[in-house]
Amino acid sequence: MVPLRLEEVDITRDFPELISCEWESYEQPHQNFFRLFCPIFGSREESLKECTERQLEWHTSDPTSYWQKVTDTNTNRIIAGALWKIYPTNPFGSAAHEEAYWYPQGGQRDYVTAALERFEAPRARLAPKPQLYLNIIFVHPKYRWQGAANMIMDWGIAKAAEMNVDIWLDATVHGIPLYKKYGFEVMFENDVCPETKDPSEEWQAIDKELRPMTMWVMRKPTAGTTTL
Repeated sequence: MVPLRLEEVDITRDFPELISCEWESYEQPHQNFFRLFCPIFGSREESLKECTERQLEWHTSDPTSYWQKVTDTNTNRIIAGALWKIYPTNPFGSAAHEEAYWYPQGGQRDYVTAALERFEAPRARLAPKPQLYLNIIFVHPKYRWQGAANMIMDWGIAKAAEMNVDIWLDATVHGIPLYKKYGFEVMFENDVCPETKDPSEEWQAIDKELRPMTMWVMRKPTAGTTTL
């Protein structure tokens, strides 16, 4: 077993390696929904650089954002990561939705903005209260099944217990077995693909590219929290 260490990300040096690992992880196997947030325009290298800078900006501007990394202590290589959103109050107090500005104006941006609204809607309805939200989790393909994801989940369960809140997440089909092992329950099956009347050619093209995008809203209650 590879010796691993879990710790908070160092924003001064870790993000290029962290987000590179994120991309490789979500590309093997390819997961369509990932391109909602991390599209490729031009070269992959240029798109990865833009995505790294954007995710760093999102992190530094959001006080609820907590990025952590898992490192192979033999090589000091980042082999896994997770983004938790630590919400001491209801995160859905505002009804405003951010436009997907990282896509060019037009049908693609309209589609992704609508998809992201559908992505958040079930949790906004089911969990308008303080919570711990697992926004992103990934493990590099070469390091899977060696305990990195378990370290991340154990941290989250301890944090939720400390806060006395439930943990919520949106799972892909690949993550459901891990989450069920930790006691998560499926609360809603969510087709993220939006519909519109008279879709433009750009809308139709990205819809064809990204389908299917089904997510499973999951919840792990913490002892002492109220049931739905």
